[in-house]
Amino acid sequence: MADAEPWKTVKIPPIVQELATGVQEPPSRYVIAEHNRPAVAGSEMPDPIPIVDLSRLSDNCADEVAKLRSALENWGLFLAVGHGMEPSFLGEVMGVARDFFKLPLEEKQKYSNLVNGNEVRIEGYGNDMVVSEKQILDWCDRLYIIVEPENRRIYSLWPTQPPSFRDILSEYTVRCRKIANLFLQNLAKLLDLHEDYFVNMFDENALTYARLNYYPNCPKPDHVFGMKPHTDASVITIVFIDDNVSGLQLQKDGVWYNIPILPNALLVNVGDVMEVRMCEKLQNCGS
Repeated sequence: MADAEPWKTVKIPPIVQELATGVQEPPSRYVIAEHNRPAVAGSEMPDPIPIVDLSRLSDNCADEVAKLRSALENWGLFLAVGHGMEPSFLGEVMGVARDFFKLPLEEKQKYSNLVNGNEVRIEGYGNDMVVSEKQILDWCDRLYIIVEPENRRIYSLWPTQPPSFRDILSEYTVRCRKIANLFLQNLAKLLDLHEDYFVNMFDENALTYARLNYYPNCPKPDHVFGMKPHTDASVITIVFIDDNVSGLQLQKDGVWYNIPILPNALLVNVGDVMEVRMCEKLQNCGS
């Protein structure tokens, strides 16, 4: 029994939003060793991240197809505009996310990712699992839920507050699916494959997750990771960036660059699942 409490301490990180209240220094479990802190480039990006107009891409505009190819060859991601989501709707999406994290802790804990109080599951509200006492923790809380297919949704983990949360997230999911399909169709054509090659690979049982991240104010933000460096183990990731918060970065040729904020744009990132196939066909794959 002597090992039970330390094991729980290792496995269950605290809620950062609560931890951050009134602290003058981030706890040592969150502090990155100085030699591991990424240095942001002091100059501008060597080439700007392409901005692809999806409305023009859907019309097979040659210029937009060329931009998409350049994005995939040089960056592996792009900023998407003309995606059909009105600024007012995106405002609602961001609004319900913010309102959820503003709820009292006891309300958010109704959707906790803890099972039986001592086990961490992937889905739900909280933090990612801690697997080592030496692991540096992310300065971040999150809500992580399956959104597709509908029959795999665990609605007990879908917030009922704010009241419009479920309807808005469901609509956002439908619209993101359209973006994903358009991208996959154009990617297939760039690889000289049938237009629906990738779309048909992912049937109605393919899983789609939504992850809502909250990064509390930190007294020393340059000493912590909101989310540690990673690649996306997915087919495609669509990121809706808060226009009011900078900090999203990408690494290219060993240098970290800030992702520019473009109001109402969505960041489309090619996941690991697609990288191998792309690199077989496209020259000069992005790092």
